[in-house]
Amino acid sequence: YYRELSLDSARAIVRYEVDGVQYQRETITSFTDQVVMVRLTANRPGQITFNAQLTSPHQDAMINSEEGNCVTLSGVSSLHEGLKGKVEFQGRLTARNQGGKIACTDGVLSVEGADEATIYVSIATNFNNYLDITGNQTERAKSYLSEALVHPFAEAKKNHVEFYRQYLTRVSLDLGEDQYKNVTTDKRVENFKDTHDAHLVATYFQFGRYLIVSGSRQDSAPLNLQGIWNAEFMPMWDSKYTININLQMNYWLSWTGNLTRLHEPVLDLLETMHEPGKKTAEVMYGMRGMVCHHNTDYYGDCAPQDVYMASTPWVMGGAWMGMHVWEHYLYTGDKDILERMYPVLKDIALFYEDFLIEVDGQLLTCPAISPENRYYLPDGTDTPLCVSPAMDNQLLREFFGACIEIQRILEIDREYGETLKAMIAKLPKDQIGSEGQLMEWKQDYKEQCPGMGHVSHLYAVYPGCSINWKDTKELMEAAKISLKRRRDHGAGQNGWPLAWQICLDARFKDGRSADQYIRRMLTDSTSSSLLNAGYVFQIDGNLGAAAGIAECLLQSHLGLDFLPALPVSWKKGSCRGLLARGGHEVDLYWENSSLTSAVIRPGSDGIINVVGKELSVICKGKAVKVTGTETGFSFEASVTEEYELKP
Repeated sequence: YYRELSLDSARAIVRYEVDGVQYQRETITSFTDQVVMVRLTANRPGQITFNAQLTSPHQDAMINSEEGNCVTLSGVSSLHEGLKGKVEFQGRLTARNQGGKIACTDGVLSVEGADEATIYVSIATNFNNYLDITGNQTERAKSYLSEALVHPFAEAKKNHVEFYRQYLTRVSLDLGEDQYKNVTTDKRVENFKDTHDAHLVATYFQFGRYLIVSGSRQDSAPLNLQGIWNAEFMPMWDSKYTININLQMNYWLSWTGNLTRLHEPVLDLLETMHEPGKKTAEVMYGMRGMVCHHNTDYYGDCAPQDVYMASTPWVMGGAWMGMHVWEHYLYTGDKDILERMYPVLKDIALFYEDFLIEVDGQLLTCPAISPENRYYLPDGTDTPLCVSPAMDNQLLREFFGACIEIQRILEIDREYGETLKAMIAKLPKDQIGSEGQLMEWKQDYKEQCPGMGHVSHLYAVYPGCSINWKDTKELMEAAKISLKRRRDHGAGQNGWPLAWQICLDARFKDGRSADQYIRRMLTDSTSSSLLNAGYVFQIDGNLGAAAGIAECLLQSHLGLDFLPALPVSWKKGSCRGLLARGGHEVDLYWENSSLTSAVIRPGSDGIINVVGKELSVICKGKAVKVTGTETGFSFEASVTEEYELKP
């Protein structure tokens, strides 16, 4: 058997030989036709014979056959937590054959003696949105299938691949010659500890982008804990949206990885959460605005989830989700998104205005937690509950600051911006503890779990940026100590905690540590399929680590910073098409671990700031004037031109 996932074309291929006949199955989940297609071929005529049927783990699913050799399976989602399901669904299965016979009896589709055949599967539900389950799943499934059957498979595949490649080919990563191209992926993963196979790392990065393109598109649901690859009827944590890190981590790569349109489902979800969040704020807290806790779902549920005190009462989900609106704008310049989302952001801010309490001139969150850690009280007992942990203050500072900038850009609600400025001034500042570490809590408590995977108090280093080398060097050093202490106690061995650490290494400009932990991700947290499947299968580890790889190559929160944390083993390579804030596309080339050339395609007219040593800037063969700055240099650019920068 030979199995292949083509990252160039989003196709799955299986080849095998039986009795001298070579068979192939080629599968696409068509981006353009919205059906699954499986094309079965052989190297001799008349060799394709099979039965196919549909099954479902849901209760009360009914299977029948219709005219036109079509199998249907219809049903309704099963009981969950004692509630009857309301999502009605239908799947439809048919095939088109060349040669041989085709028949459909008792819910089984049979093809016999064909030269080749293509199976088509369409699936639809009655779900429109969280308030509206009135769609017609039968008509939808029929429509998808009938429209797909109009095209020959070759045409359908061509359309599918073209749609996919418009996203995938925007970015490429080359870390050198593929020395192990004849070795299968499972063996490459198995041997990685010894080979340090750089080409596998580049594949892993592109695989992360493949996961986003395949699992998140405009008008689709956002990527959840397992994404569309969840195979369990009752998966871990219900395969929902955990918003104290996991959903956000799924989308960090969508910005630097030049897939910003595919980030929009996160904004759609935040809109869906708006009304439920207003109800939760009013009914549970008696407060204005909207609130969401650490977990939500496809329906935008904002009430507290689960019975785990180290996560359940957390009220900062709105601020973190709101920062995704701001980052989306920074990478795209899309003011329409800001106008659309500002009412939601305003309601998030109003809740915090009511929730914060003033004590001794400071505005504090209380009750609060630092996800998902606990600390010891003086009497030896432990608790997660606290007052104003570092993460709350960091999130609110950056979120309120983003709201003020949005008000300035849109020229609206400037009076409320003054209220937000006054609130920022009263938020507790970040503190350094007795071990030189960035303090997680308002007091220097002893952690119950010093190896905790959540490094919540380092939010302002990454994905935030208010703790950085330019403005807060002392806090940056303290954050490094915090991360080291966590690692010394075993934090970040695999999965999303390890991915977050890679991103932090990038912000710390530590190419040696980044190299070490990228290798660990490939050796300790990667299955033979490259999916993040260590302790439990989640895709956030894949996507977070790929974002970390991009962050090692390009940063833009303080200006364009080329190769800020180049992993030490990547001596020579190139990366093309990474996206920076401002919408600038950047190509990078390096040899002997040093930049040889950078190419910038500006996303807008204006000044481009570059971090680091001054480089020569060339446009159309002519030198461009550069001006020295506090952190590097700047030059004026036009969106219609391309600029090459060299030492």
